[in-house]
This record gives sequence, C-alpha cells and structure tokens, in this order.
Amino acid sequence: MTPMLLAPVPMLIVLLLAMAAVIPWGGPDWVELALALMPVSAVYFWSVRRPRLVPAVAIFALGLLLDVTTQGPLGVWTVAVLIAGLAGRLARQAQVRQGWVRATLSTVAALAAATLAVAAITSLYGMQLVAWRPVLEAFGVACLVYPVLASALAAVDGLWPAPAERMLFLRGD
Repeated sequence: MTPMLLAPVPMLIVLLLAMAAVIPWGGPDWVELALALMPVSAVYFWSVRRPRLVPAVAIFALGLLLDVTTQGPLGVWTVAVLIAGLAGRLARQAQVRQGWVRATLSTVAALAAATLAVAAITSLYGMQLVAWRPVLEAFGVACLVYPVLASALAAVDGLWPAPAERMLFLRGD
C-alpha cells in the first residue's frame, strides 16, 4: 500500500479505541478507566513511531471527544492524550540512545503521567480526592495491556514501506 493511503490509519485506530472505551461495558470503575487509557496508550505509540500522522490538533480533538462522550469534566482526557503525545515525541527523540528497559520505563512514565493528570483534574473538578485504588488498578492494567496493544499496532506499522535508512529501534516516517 502507498503511504498516502495509510496516513489516516493511526488516527482511525485511536478513534476506534476511543469509541470502544466509551461503550458502557459495566464492571468496576477501574475497568472503565483502563479502557479509556487504551487510546492514550495508542497515541503514545503512534507519537513514537509516526509522529507526523498524529498531529497535536487531532490529538486535542480526540481528547475533547473523549471528554464529551465520557460525560466527565472537560479537559481531563484532553490533557491525558496531549501528555501522551508529548511524551511519545520526547521518547522518539531519545529512542536512538535508549535500550529496551529505558523504552519500557518511558512508556510506563507516560502512562503514569496521563493517569495522574486524569486523577488530579477529576479531583480538582469534584473538590475531593478520587478513590486511588481504582486509579492504580487501571494504571496497572494499562501497563500490562500495553505490550499486547503495541504488538498489534506494530503489525499495522509494518504496512508502511521500510525507509531507505533505518534508525535503531524506530521506523522512519
């Protein structure tokens, strides 16, 4: 396939994950939060692999869409996905010098920052601390699920033609 036809694929995948996250699945609070962290994780992945295909404006719009569809305070998921996008771009810049362990730690740190932002903004909005147990459980599940999600997204990333010159651990845009 040509790269031009594949250009909208990363944002479409993130949008599908966002729509799957807002379906009322039922279950404990941490399940809904963990599902909402999946599009955040996908934004991080694509920001590392294909940052030109996940522009900040599209990430911002996705965050607003998540805010509106989850019926929570405006700005919670917008901040979370913007943090993930920024962290992915920063990780991409440092990726050449990172090994597997540092790359994993940067992924966990990005998810932690996004989760902490969601909890902090929600706490400020409600003028009381959110229950930390569901937040920590959702963060743990998101960290455990990320390798599976990243593997699936890497398979999609493999559809792009290989660049003439490859960087260590990264595929070019």
